[in-house]
Amino acid sequence: MRIALIAIAAAVLAGCGSVEYKDTNAAVDANPQCAAVEKPGELVAPWCKREQSANWTLGGKDKPVDFSGKDD
Repeated sequence: MRIALIAIAAAVLAGCGSVEYKDTNAAVDANPQCAAVEKPGELVAPWCKREQSANWTLGGKDKPVDFSGKDD
């Protein structure tokens, strides 16, 4: 949940960016195959892995940033 809030805050501050958030917790909870109790050291099935990620992109990639300090 914290990752989502940080990603959303970064997108708002960026202004012209976009955020993509992925969370597999709901899909894992809905899958009955993932309900078995895990044993220590046992590998988790790929479809039962809980993953959270956020990816944001900033707009304006086609125009280089001008650090010269001159007004346009």
